[in-house]
Amino acid sequence: MSEQRKHLHPLSSIFLLGSALRQIALPLGAMLFFGRDANNWEAWAALPVLGVGAWTVLRARFFHYEVGESELLVREGVIDRAQKHIPFTRIQGVSQRRILLHRLLGVTEVRIESAAGGKPEAVMKVLSLPAAAELEALLRDKKCAAPATLSGPTAAPASSVLHALPASEILRLGLVSNRGMIMVGVAFGLVMQNDTLRFNFGKLVRPLVRWTGRLMQTQVESGNAWILAAGAALGLLGMLLLLRLLSVLLAFFRYHGFTLARDGERLLAQQGLLTVVRNGARLPRLQRWELEETWLHRRFGRCRLAVSVAGSRHGQEHAHGASPDTGFEELAPIATPAQAQALLRVCIPALDWDRLNWRALHPATVKRRLFGQARWVVPALLACALADAFYAWPLPWPALVAIAALLALAMLWHARAWARFGAIAETGDVLLYRSGVWTRRTIVVVGARLQNLRLYSSPLDRSLGIVHLQADTQGGSRNHRALDIPCLGRGAAGTLRASLWQRIQGAV
Repeated sequence: MSEQRKHLHPLSSIFLLGSALRQIALPLGAMLFFGRDANNWEAWAALPVLGVGAWTVLRARFFHYEVGESELLVREGVIDRAQKHIPFTRIQGVSQRRILLHRLLGVTEVRIESAAGGKPEAVMKVLSLPAAAELEALLRDKKCAAPATLSGPTAAPASSVLHALPASEILRLGLVSNRGMIMVGVAFGLVMQNDTLRFNFGKLVRPLVRWTGRLMQTQVESGNAWILAAGAALGLLGMLLLLRLLSVLLAFFRYHGFTLARDGERLLAQQGLLTVVRNGARLPRLQRWELEETWLHRRFGRCRLAVSVAGSRHGQEHAHGASPDTGFEELAPIATPAQAQALLRVCIPALDWDRLNWRALHPATVKRRLFGQARWVVPALLACALADAFYAWPLPWPALVAIAALLALAMLWHARAWARFGAIAETGDVLLYRSGVWTRRTIVVVGARLQNLRLYSSPLDRSLGIVHLQADTQGGSRNHRALDIPCLGRGAAGTLRASLWQRIQGAV
């Protein structure tokens, strides 16, 4: 080895102890709660803490790493010792994670990520900031000296900032997102799963519900229904404002200081208020791009640009909490369409958005969408009609017919709007597919980076003469395909599949 053996920071034991205590928190809490009446229960409770503390000190002491000529060597373990050789050609990124305590103590957690994705190849908890910078510089220099294994865009000037979020953009991001509603839903689910929390929640809410019921009854009996409606509207508006405020706060916690920079062929993203996380990915490892525009995004003239990296855990939902520790998932949490297209051109220089020739899907798309929606709506309406007939529900038949007619019109409008926007486009080796009504998504993939192709059709699809074209990228899964284009004619799907397969074979 060309470099001397290096150890973790002396404060590593504190952070390893914190991680270990979180794992034994439940049994330790049970011991403290149920063993309070026993003699010397404090001493018995301290034994596991002392044992875990001694073990974490030993773990930190026995962990060391060396940077060699062609690989990173990591040794760890106290009794069962492991030695891991990580070739530089496999290292795809070095990410850092710094919670508030890290920042106060001047240390950072370093993760070495490889092409396999998923679990990091090595986690160094923790290094000093100079040691982390030195390790990252050494790995970058060794990586650049190693022969390239993948072709990619030409190198750019080091550390050029591509995208940043000022406070005004983070405010817009909070306003267009639904993180507040999702966090409230998660909190409500946690409360409902715990008997004590559920009892206390009911104790808190029950008087409010009774007071609201009495107020509604008083207003209805006095003939002031309009006051009741106005109060309900104001209450709903206040709740929506509070949820938006919570979304804005979560956005500031998660995306404060967001910057996306380019260093050669690597993209580096840094974000976070209390927990600062820096992740990176090489441009040739980017597999799939997704341009998302919700209804609120379009009102603000903004969009979101997400990305999938080879080997990443596909199917992982976009995180909605305050912690930014989610991996390299977004090139731009919020951006104008022009900014998003400029970022796409950095990743795919051959993509010229203005010259795209969008081709509509098969003419039977509207019928396919209508049949797909009717299989859920029609049984529900029939169930309501049967319940109204046999159980004497206070819902007259004209009302049922009117509801059915409105639903049919809404379904027809939605199917037509979806078919009108849905389209595919090709330019060079790049394939794009767009879909959606309220939330519009544009998927961008490079043909040479696809792994497998599949044509799929249900009995309904075959009766309409259409098929699905499905494709996966490296590390993809059956539950989260990189590309799924429905409503293609058989001939068009076969031609597109043959073209993509040629590109895949040419890249091998």
